[in-house]
Amino acid sequence: MLASINLILAGSIGVAGLCLLASFFLVKRQRGDRARETLRIRALQSKIDAALKDDVHDTSREAFSTALKTASLTTHLQAPRLQHLAKIDKQPPDKYKILGKLASQGMDAEEIASVLGISRTEAGQLLSLSSMAKCVR
Repeated sequence: MLASINLILAGSIGVAGLCLLASFFLVKRQRGDRARETLRIRALQSKIDAALKDDVHDTSREAFSTALKTASLTTHLQAPRLQHLAKIDKQPPDKYKILGKLASQGMDAEEIASVLGISRTEAGQLLSLSSMAKCVR
């Protein structure tokens, strides 16, 4: 009986020792991870500080300002040309002209679709738009 108690006690001590050893290695690993993270953060902080202290920052500001002025001038010079292009009366595409003529001859959407090589649905939609455009004029 005493031998079995000693055996159980020895096993319990062994399990406790293993738990203690495992917790020791876990704490050591966490400390190492924390130390690596701290070094990484310090390295990143030094890179950020170096970037903020960089003198190139001022020249990039000047370059941006120059580019902005150039872009503003270009836009100002192109505005009259763009306004002129917007005023040009553009003719509708041939497909719409043909569709209007076929519709005025009394053709329905299916016949117009077969003539123009488009779907029946598209022909129906174009006929609807054409009739709405006539109402607006």
